[in-house]
Amino acid sequence: MLQDIRIRQRDYLIKITQILTQELELEPLLWQVIQMAVDLVGGESGFVALYDESKGWQIQTQMNLTEPELKYIETYLAGVTSSGSSSVTSEMLSINMLIKRLRSLNLPDIADGIGMPLINRDKLIGAIVVFRGYRINFTPYEKNILKSFTDQATIAINNALLYSENLEEKKRLDAIIRSVADGLIVMNISHKVILVNSAFRKMIGMGEADIQRCYHDDLLCFQTIEEGHTLEEAEAGGWPLSSESKHTIIGEIYKYHSEQTIPVNVSYTPVMSSDDKQIQNIIALVRDISKYKEADELKNTFISTISHELKTPVAIIKGYASTLNLEDANWDDEVIRESLTVIEEEADRLTVMINDLLDASRLNSGTLKLYKTDILLPEVCLSVRKHMIGQCASGQDILLDFPANYPVVSADEDRIRQVLTNLVSNAVKYAPQGNITISGKYTKTYAAVTVIDEGPGLSPEDLVHVFDRFYRSRKTANSVKGTGLGLFLSKAIIEAHGGNIRVENRPDRSGAMFTISLPLSLPDSGKSQVIDLHG
Repeated sequence: MLQDIRIRQRDYLIKITQILTQELELEPLLWQVIQMAVDLVGGESGFVALYDESKGWQIQTQMNLTEPELKYIETYLAGVTSSGSSSVTSEMLSINMLIKRLRSLNLPDIADGIGMPLINRDKLIGAIVVFRGYRINFTPYEKNILKSFTDQATIAINNALLYSENLEEKKRLDAIIRSVADGLIVMNISHKVILVNSAFRKMIGMGEADIQRCYHDDLLCFQTIEEGHTLEEAEAGGWPLSSESKHTIIGEIYKYHSEQTIPVNVSYTPVMSSDDKQIQNIIALVRDISKYKEADELKNTFISTISHELKTPVAIIKGYASTLNLEDANWDDEVIRESLTVIEEEADRLTVMINDLLDASRLNSGTLKLYKTDILLPEVCLSVRKHMIGQCASGQDILLDFPANYPVVSADEDRIRQVLTNLVSNAVKYAPQGNITISGKYTKTYAAVTVIDEGPGLSPEDLVHVFDRFYRSRKTANSVKGTGLGLFLSKAIIEAHGGNIRVENRPDRSGAMFTISLPLSLPDSGKSQVIDLHG
């Protein structure tokens, strides 16, 4: 009879080993472990606790323990303090002391118990504890067969712990990859794509399902290369020499299944084996440099434009001054007066351009400030008309149209005058054939001023980009002078006041309409205020 029981236990142990090696999820594995351990030695209840040097003992799963029993065990284990030694013997002593205490409580469900340590490479990772409801000592054979089971369970539990750690590490890595703003591609040594982050998929316009069976050249298909060599050429030349080696390409790649291209900076980094001799993976970090290219083009355009714009008035001033300074010339008063007027006008143009450049610089550094007081916009517009009327073409006029009782606004008068002057000046330059109307309206919350011209209006492209820094319309860039800073500064100034500026074409006829809206004055707005434009 005893022999039959032992044979069944051994057969059961073989079956248990097969089951344990198939389970990698920690929670269901531990539940199977405690069920099998209890059944193997004829127990009735038990638990599996894992041990961590920093956290101590923590129960992971239990079988048939009552709530008071479980609470007592958890409280006891939580109160166990390490003596400074985390050896198997010292820690298992705590488990054995727990079993002894439970036996002394004369609980109906716990008359005896046995604890077996889970040891992996001489390191304690936990324990299996089985209880009986009757007081019969565990035999040496039962202890041996439970130990054999525990040895197998230790391997399975350690594998499950490693699997859980790998899953957690993968989750962290996936989170890091998802958070990278630049495109990221991971490929093997054959250039087959293993992983692509969402930033790159969005960059080239591909779906997640499209990644299957993709290779490097399917995703990074260069139309042109400005700097560097292809990945194949670099590898043919011996790249990489070490894990620190990097390879960079700057050029334009095609969007996925499209003829459109994107300028990119691609940096390749190898993932080497531990001995730094073999490539395991290649990581490509892809940065969209469209904005940098646009900024560079804007900078070049600006330098070219500003050089030309500064050169023209300087040449005119130099020419008139040299002419007036000729020793053998005898100019009458009218010629001298006209020449000095031209010199003064060109000097004013230079002053405006220099002030715009300084304002753009202050805006970029955050030092351009507003000094707000109560102002009347109709009076500011009248002042702008008086200043600009002399620049109008023959037969052109600047008309004012404001309702009665127009409200006071809190604003920087000089800056608002600068904005309105710029809008009227643009209307004079771009629409010289018709009148310019400055109209006003207001509601309970804001006051608005609109500058309306009778010119050709703006193209759809101009409507989108007209407030961009250094932007100038392609149609008029060669015929109308300017730096492309006026509307950019105007937008920044109005928005710094808490208002907004917009542009649209006239619905009734050709022409453009620029409208600025400012919030109405607060009751205590009479005091001067200093406001940082970047605040």
